[in-house]
Amino acid sequence: MTREEALGHLSSTDSDVRLGAARFFAMNATSGDRPRLRNALHKESVPWIKRALVRSLHRAGPAKETADAAGPVYADPPARLMSELRASAIEEVSGTIVHELAHIVASLKLIAPRDIPNYVGSRTETLVNSLAGLLSGIRNLKAAAGKVDFAECDLARECRDACGIFIDERDIFRFAGPSPFFVEIDPNLLKLALTNIIKNAVESVNSLSDDADRTVTLNWGRAGHEYWVSVLDSGLGFDHEPSTMVEFGKSTKNDHVGFGLATSRQAMQALEGDVYPANAIEGGARVELRWFGSDENSVR
Repeated sequence: MTREEALGHLSSTDSDVRLGAARFFAMNATSGDRPRLRNALHKESVPWIKRALVRSLHRAGPAKETADAAGPVYADPPARLMSELRASAIEEVSGTIVHELAHIVASLKLIAPRDIPNYVGSRTETLVNSLAGLLSGIRNLKAAAGKVDFAECDLARECRDACGIFIDERDIFRFAGPSPFFVEIDPNLLKLALTNIIKNAVESVNSLSDDADRTVTLNWGRAGHEYWVSVLDSGLGFDHEPSTMVEFGKSTKNDHVGFGLATSRQAMQALEGDVYPANAIEGGARVELRWFGSDENSVR
């Protein structure tokens, strides 16, 4: 699909055609496309197409300032190139940090208990563990910025496997989606996104009293042109605005570095999807992963 074709398709009466155009701009929009995209968003009534148009506007960036007539005018670089450069920058910087810090953190965790009296339960142990958590978060961020490798997989199995690593908490999990349920996605990025969300849910329900209902329910399916996975826990929910929790450094816990949901979002955006946290009406937190189906004029 060319840019001219996509611009024309934005006003099509066929919702599939409009979705294809919106998805094209979600990957290739430039600042010059903003007026047409904003007009299309204003007229659009289909929720998943509106979401794709919002991502298109985000991809387009801020409106270009009026250029000086005497100065040179440069075209916006292709969005795909910018995405690759961003991933490359994350890869290089995070790779260097991980390499330099990994040995130091490993040595600290080994030596500190021997050299510091009453180390267990001390503030020093808390800080060392936080540093180790930060390093782990950087590793995950590095993975989330990696190359996407789509493959068909059973979403039901992927959800169960993501919960399987929490061996001590296996009794708290409930599964409500159909099985099998085949989708096309990068299973490694999905598992990275899902594991971070499940970890938060497990920690939330484990903070409840022993006689409280402690459950983490995973559900999945398809709505319109999108696949989705939801993680609903019976914990206390978010005590801050949920939508801000996907930003780096944001956490509801004092001893966390705030990489969990942000890394999940990075992974899902690599899959042309996103993460939607909210407080559930019935209590607890609800976090959804959403992405487009592979058969909806995907541009990759």
